[in-house]
Amino acid sequence: FGLPDEIIHAVVSHAVQLSASCDGVEDEYGAWARSGLCTGAGEVAAHVRLAHFIGGGHAACATTGDADTSTDGSSKLSTALALGCLSPRQVYTAAVAHGEGAQWLASHMEMRDFFVYSAFAAGAALFRRDGWRPVQSLQASLCWRAPAEDLEAWQHWATGRIGLPLPDAAMRELARTGYCSNRARQNAASVLTKDLGFDWRAGAEWFQWLLADHDVAANWGNWAYFSGVGADPKQRHFRTISQALRYDPEGGYVRTWLTELASVAGMEAALRPFAHGVAGWPSPLVDPSTQLSWQDAQRLEQTGRLVP
Repeated sequence: FGLPDEIIHAVVSHAVQLSASCDGVEDEYGAWARSGLCTGAGEVAAHVRLAHFIGGGHAACATTGDADTSTDGSSKLSTALALGCLSPRQVYTAAVAHGEGAQWLASHMEMRDFFVYSAFAAGAALFRRDGWRPVQSLQASLCWRAPAEDLEAWQHWATGRIGLPLPDAAMRELARTGYCSNRARQNAASVLTKDLGFDWRAGAEWFQWLLADHDVAANWGNWAYFSGVGADPKQRHFRTISQALRYDPEGGYVRTWLTELASVAGMEAALRPFAHGVAGWPSPLVDPSTQLSWQDAQRLEQTGRLVP
């Protein structure tokens, strides 16, 4: 796809300006450490991490669907796998050997294999705008726009300034650390493709540029899958405010990565800072009413609150 150099330079310049304007921003090592990635480098460190996560019982109680803020909330093995410091077979064997509590990790290795073999089968078609559809039938072409068509909106998404806490936190964590959880990645992808209407390949390339654990098959396959042009016919549109209520119920994730929310008390303001006069919070680029499930929208209308 190839993001033009001027697009990349514009976003990087925008990100630098944002960072310079934030008070109390922690140093880059501090951000990296808080993401849980400071587990060492190389094969030995990867095996130590694997033994710690599975053998230490962390896999059995990991909340894999949440927006992750803890060191052991997820395996943090993706970078070792992407760099070849650990093989998926080693992870699978260790997970199976430790019983049912770690079985989910084995299934994730199978999912990873699916994307790898799908990428081999697709070849260059993996990067086709309307997708490579080995399962679903062709649908009417979706309308996509390039970043250059609305550079300001693209910049705000890429640097975590669209005005919706969960996807904004995801993009700021990614820019600071090279990592964010799968839940956070999906919310960011949903906003870019389903709400802002940008070409999913631009998002995939931006992630490729930033991810410490980048793997071509997993990154591009997941972006196509979530954008509705992959090997699954479902069209996924995450309601990011409702997602935050469900998967970041204490607000720890958004408060960790969004300096504007770090000292905000109460979940209502953390979920909808634009409606609670939070200082420095921008007006959302996306209509917030589209980011609520119908149940949450009904509760908000009836009670004035999102938190049950």
